[in-house]
Amino acid sequence: MRIWAAVKSGLYRFVPVHINDPVGLVRRMLTTRNRAALFTLWLTVLSIAMSPLDWILQRVQRRLSPGKPAGPVGPHVFVCGPARSGTTLVYQVLASALPVAYPRNFTALFSRSALLASRLFTRNRPDRRRENYENYYGKTAGMQAPSEANHLWNQWVDSDQSGFRTILEPRGADEMATYFQQLSAQSGLPTLTKNNNINAFADVIADRLDNAWFICLRRDNRYLAQSLVRAREEINGDIDQNYGVTDEGVTRDSVDPVDEVVRQVEYLDNLAVEQQRKIGAERFWIVRYEDFCADPSALANRIRHEILGQSPASDEDTAAIPTIRNNNRITDPVRFRQLEKRLKSRIA
Repeated sequence: MRIWAAVKSGLYRFVPVHINDPVGLVRRMLTTRNRAALFTLWLTVLSIAMSPLDWILQRVQRRLSPGKPAGPVGPHVFVCGPARSGTTLVYQVLASALPVAYPRNFTALFSRSALLASRLFTRNRPDRRRENYENYYGKTAGMQAPSEANHLWNQWVDSDQSGFRTILEPRGADEMATYFQQLSAQSGLPTLTKNNNINAFADVIADRLDNAWFICLRRDNRYLAQSLVRAREEINGDIDQNYGVTDEGVTRDSVDPVDEVVRQVEYLDNLAVEQQRKIGAERFWIVRYEDFCADPSALANRIRHEILGQSPASDEDTAAIPTIRNNNRITDPVRFRQLEKRLKSRIA
């Protein structure tokens, strides 16, 4: 029983607590043969084995930590948006193209001592922009690859009534801000990170970090809805179970997953607009996934110039970010037509 409890604890560093069947998810991940999915499973097992070392490094980190840095740090760039909207792809490309520090996959082995581990084990790769942008529902492959860092965000953000982590209380906000300030100070670089749920509490981050900017993805609603339905099946193993942030204030009076996803898409659209209103369009950018894929260098150069305060990249650097083929494909024509029809009736 103790072994199984340790395994579940390790799984939940990567798998949100609302997943009712983590064993089934592991089985589905194995059958995909996706490199990022298999790497995530291996990293999960390894993180359990590394727990004793993590405890030791945590104590060392506490002794070495100076607390909140006194000097200037940042800026801090946060990628967010609905699950299945392209946030991981944008995160991967920006991490490769920009001079930034970001949580890497190996920090999942050291969730209690991530800052010290980053100082000890981060390796710069001279060929970063030629990496494979393959990912699996937010998970990437490779120890040095950018991590969505659920093992860190889960320490800072509390769950709402639906089980998704969307509540950033003052204590968690302070710990989050200190982490990114220290990461920036020890690396001498701006920071970059990605978490879909930031869409729900970006204003709290903005209050704690006045040099924080947000890149919020928006995808064609038809393909976003189709992908959310598919995620219910592939990740949850249950088409009737929600995937991604939803409006917890709405009672589930429908058992129709198509209708629920359409409502979810509408809610997420409105959520982004509301966050932009609170924070301001100059700091909260809404970026279309399709536009990014057509010209990834445009967003990278805008961040470089407007946020990092650097000159635009050279033609050679820009050419290193090729056009990306987006994933807008109809996978189930019947369901796609259902989604399209209901979206038209609800969303202008």
